Amino acid sequence: MGTDPARANLPYLYDAFLVGKDAHDIELDTRRHLEAVSKDIGYVFTSEHATHQRIARYLAGHVHHLVIAGAVLPGSRTDDLHHVVRRANPASAITYVEHDPLAAAVQRAIAEDRANDIRVVETDPLDPAEMWLALREDQAIIADHPIGLLLGGVLSFHGGTRTDVADVVQAHIAQLPAGSFLALTHLFDPETPEHTPVAIALEEKLRTSALGRGAVATRSEVEAMLKGTDLLPPGIVQADTWWPDGPLPHHDTTPLVTAAVSRIKPPKSTPTEGSRSSPP
Repeated sequence: MGTDPARANLPYLYDAFLVGKDAHDIELDTRRHLEAVSKDIGYVFTSEHATHQRIARYLAGHVHHLVIAGAVLPGSRTDDLHHVVRRANPASAITYVEHDPLAAAVQRAIAEDRANDIRVVETDPLDPAEMWLALREDQAIIADHPIGLLLGGVLSFHGGTRTDVADVVQAHIAQLPAGSFLALTHLFDPETPEHTPVAIALEEKLRTSALGRGAVATRSEVEAMLKGTDLLPPGIVQADTWWPDGPLPHHDTTPLVTAAVSRIKPPKSTPTEGSRSSPP
């Protein structure tokens, strides 16, 4: 992420697929480059964003504070995630985390309202140590209070292996208080003869695009990311089927993006000397 004019900017690439009003020529060209893979590529990005909205609504019903990393550019639209959250829970505190300075500036101009507990913290969600330090320095979190962390649209664009990404997610999990929720989306390889070639082609197109990075994950790789948490129903699923508002979508699409929500377990208590453990 950054401001290199020779590189596509990830938040603006999502904008190119969603509305396109803020995307630059390089992101629009990258969109066309990716669309050569399949007619469904646009739906991959738009359905992921719609899933973020549903997840944000769900989390707002369970915790008071949401930390949202990897949101698309806000545009004063009713589907901006802070509006979605506030409709579900008017008392919610919301912290956007954004590494890209251009996207962070847009978020501050449109969304930030510290008097009403909407913050923008410019830090890297792919560097958990940096992110949690920045949140604490900004006083954006309260120690030991459960939160909802949404890692949406960023994990797929980590430049390393999916094992590296699992390490990133596990480092976030280590920082989350018990009772917190962790939600993520990731580009997906369903590991079927029909869909895997498309997933591999998408990965290759991402890496040869002006974005220069991007990878799909298998189910086992997503499971490794969420190791040690309580995976909530319906589990690791095609994103547009995660907690749908109504009937399941009828789109005959390639399932190239997945979603999951889990809850952080409380630490196991160690019986004190002389005490008796509870039966399992």
